[in-house]
Formats: sequence, C-alpha cells, structure tokens
Amino acid sequence: MSAELQRDIRKILVEDFSEAIGFDKETGLLPNGKKRFAGMPFVGFRYSEQTPKILIVGEDIGSDECVNDNAKDINGTPLYFHDFDSKRKNSVNVAGKYYAHLAGTYMTALYLLRNCDKFKDMWEESMCEKTAHWALKMLSASQIAKIAHAIALTNLHKFVAVVRKGKSGDQDRNWIDYDKEFAIFIEEVKCFAPDIIILQAINSVSEAEIEQIKQAVKGVAVYKLTHPSTRRKGGRIVQNLIIDPLRKQGYKEEKL
Repeated sequence: MSAELQRDIRKILVEDFSEAIGFDKETGLLPNGKKRFAGMPFVGFRYSEQTPKILIVGEDIGSDECVNDNAKDINGTPLYFHDFDSKRKNSVNVAGKYYAHLAGTYMTALYLLRNCDKFKDMWEESMCEKTAHWALKMLSASQIAKIAHAIALTNLHKFVAVVRKGKSGDQDRNWIDYDKEFAIFIEEVKCFAPDIIILQAINSVSEAEIEQIKQAVKGVAVYKLTHPSTRRKGGRIVQNLIIDPLRKQGYKEEKL
C-alpha cells in the first residue's frame, strides 16, 4: 500500500470525518458514548499496483474488534479503533484459516483475478462446485495472503456498538447522519479509485446511490453479491455465490 493512499484515506476517515460527525479522534467514541468509529479499512500491501483494483464493500464491521481483542499499535499503545496495520493483521490469518465471510470474500477476489499472471496458477475449475470455505482450503496460507494483499475491503457503515461481540445482527447497519456518512464513503471510494466494486449483501444501496459511486470513479464496474455467510441452500457454493450472480449482472471476462 502506498504511503500516499494511506495518508489520504486517514485524512478522510479520521480528520475530516471526525470533524463532520463529531467522534473523538483517539477513542473513536461518539458524544453519547454508545458507538465508536470502527477504524481504517483493509488495504492490501499490493493494492495500489494491482490491475484490476478490487474494492469489496461490506455492511458493517460486526464487532468492536480492537477493544475486544486488546489490540495495540506497533509501539504497544492500546488501539480503540483499527489503524492500517491492525486491520491487516485482523484480516490475514497466518495459518490460512478463515470463517465463511472472509472465505467468500477472498474467493470472490480470486475469481476476478484468475486471469492475471500472478493468480492463474491458483484458480481451478473444480472450485466452482465447492463452498467458498472448502475452495479456499485448496490454497496455501501464503497463496491466500497473496490474494488478500491484492485487494481492499471497507464497510458502508463506519460505526460499531461499544464492546459489541459476535458478527451476527444488523444493529449497526443504520445511519447516524446519512448525508455526511455517505459523502465520506464516496470520498473514500474516490481515494481507492477501483476498477471493480463488489457491494457485499448491501441490498439497501439504491440505484441512485450506485450511480453516485459510478460518477465518483469513472469507468468503475459495480456489482452486488449475497453475503458469503448466507444460509440459503447451496448459497455458499462458489458457482451460486459468486460466478452466476456476476454474470447475470453483466460481468464479462474480457473486462479484465
């Protein structure tokens, strides 16, 4: 990840956003103390140099990760919300073990990158018939990390209930100030300047809002996919979760 990209995203999400919405820049807490800013997005080390650039957008972080995990920065100072390093540590497992959400996320990325030279040897057609979890198990930990560090992940909703645990539920999928929050999201997207955006289980995003995203980044392709943790029968199979929905929305291999 380039230092310039990191600087620009931090300015938008911490400096500008805290001033606009009123959260504390050290603790991330909103004035009522009930929610905190969740922190920086995940940006792979090689995102800036990757073609195509893929940004995957989820609904919300799901838990107060830094506080629950007693996270610290590189100097040993406690973190109340993610910095870039802690978010990468949280998102890339050195043992190559991933729950359904990240397994589906990284398999989505691999499918979109499968024709790129660095990833051709990772994709196998037999993956289509497996769940994303089992398909990802066909890869080594280092291969999965390579996929992760080629993409970026962020969330539409930037706040989380204080000390929230677990990942289920929709309690943080609401707006505190829609106009300010969506405007910051658009500025964040501009910084990433992706070629492809995947809206992961965000059915609430309207066609008008998708058009705003496309206006912000000229030429970007935007697709909607189901959440990788779906409980629909057969819904986690790569063909059903990723390939068929992308094709139905006009995704074509030659775009890569």
